[in-house]
Amino acid sequence: MPSFFYRVIVPLTLIIAFYSSKANSLSEDTSQSKPIWNAIKKGEIHPNVRYFYLKTDNSGDSYDAFAHGLGWGISYETGIWKHWKAGISGQWIYNLSSSSFSTSPQFPILNRYEMGLFDLMNPQASNVLGRLEKLYVNYQYLKSNVKVGRQVINTPFINPQDGRLRPTAISGIWIDWNEISSTKIEAGFINSISPRSTTQWYRIGESIGIYPQGYNPDGSKSNYLGNVRSNGIGLIGITLKQIKPISLQIWNMYVDQIMHISMVQADALWAASKHSQWVAGLQYLEQHALTQNENLESHKSYIHSGDMSRSFGAKFGWENKQWKTSLNFNRITGEGRYLMPREWGKDPFYTFMPRERNEGLGDVNAYVAKLAYTWSKIPLKTQLSHGYFLLPPKDEMALNKYAMPSYSQSNLDVSFEPKGSWKGLTFSLIYVIKKAIDPSILADKYSINKVNMNQINFIVNYTL
Repeated sequence: MPSFFYRVIVPLTLIIAFYSSKANSLSEDTSQSKPIWNAIKKGEIHPNVRYFYLKTDNSGDSYDAFAHGLGWGISYETGIWKHWKAGISGQWIYNLSSSSFSTSPQFPILNRYEMGLFDLMNPQASNVLGRLEKLYVNYQYLKSNVKVGRQVINTPFINPQDGRLRPTAISGIWIDWNEISSTKIEAGFINSISPRSTTQWYRIGESIGIYPQGYNPDGSKSNYLGNVRSNGIGLIGITLKQIKPISLQIWNMYVDQIMHISMVQADALWAASKHSQWVAGLQYLEQHALTQNENLESHKSYIHSGDMSRSFGAKFGWENKQWKTSLNFNRITGEGRYLMPREWGKDPFYTFMPRERNEGLGDVNAYVAKLAYTWSKIPLKTQLSHGYFLLPPKDEMALNKYAMPSYSQSNLDVSFEPKGSWKGLTFSLIYVIKKAIDPSILADKYSINKVNMNQINFIVNYTL
């Protein structure tokens, strides 16, 4: 979409909406004579600002990287008129300062994280980049909603994956149905996606391959960007809470011409004492490739005919008002690689830890312990996580798409959210340490931005 639209039309529309919302004194009979205009005046406008500092320190000094990114935007949603409301959001990002996003003979490996703060399809851009992130109409019926247009959804397979300046957004129709007691139904059809680390909108097939493409099962480099065809995604999720203390989720996603995947997850909470409770969960995923793309050359296919994968997960923990603890396990079987476009969202596994994924892998055993504490007298939350990820050999591409060695990972997450006049402001710090489990010396392509590294993420968010 032309930059004129982002720089002029969207801001002008939002400014008009803002002043319209302040115009309640224009006419005493507006609500009777101009009900649509009255809904516009009662709309809400919310500006937001996000600063992100990211620094990756690899073993040695050759491939260290940093970036200072700034994002800002403004969103507006009308009041309700005859069950209807509409919304629009324009967002912009800018590279304040960063290390180089280009390669050279001395440094042939691109930095993996810092470049993703901005636009992977235009990493050298020095100007302000914009995105029309939301543009929708919403029909509200009792406790339920049907939203059509550009929006942000949160599901196990497609989600905001809030680890960059802007989240992943989708365009399509999304239904949030809550009219049955203890039951929630979410369903929709998605025809385009704007992944995080991008500013453009892509058809479903076009969105696959914007992130690194890894290797085919035969060891050749994948080259499916621009070669994947799909007419859309159908997605449905049902959450049942009739059988207390169990909450049961059932999800199914069908990606036209590519794959279908199902997930069943049961989570339970029950009293351990008067002020604490036990938590537990079980999860099962199964994925199958579709066969419509079987005539493509092997290196141009995202997933190959006959491919399938399974995953089993479990967690157990204890928590009270201030403490949360859990032990988590995930097993991806050796039947095939679990494949889910990284452009669409983070892993749904109990063992997921920010700044790494187990997507693209098979024959995985993952173990993660988490310990979180919420301070009672100050608005501070902390969490310490440690994971141990046993992967197939890094050169066994049939089960290791990105040639990732087995690794351990430790995360320290700190979040400070002041109250009072500072409400709306949040400070977050994520410190990551990743180490190869095998102490032998690794070639750069197996270690740089993968293991034997530490990373600082410092984020400031402000939303009015």
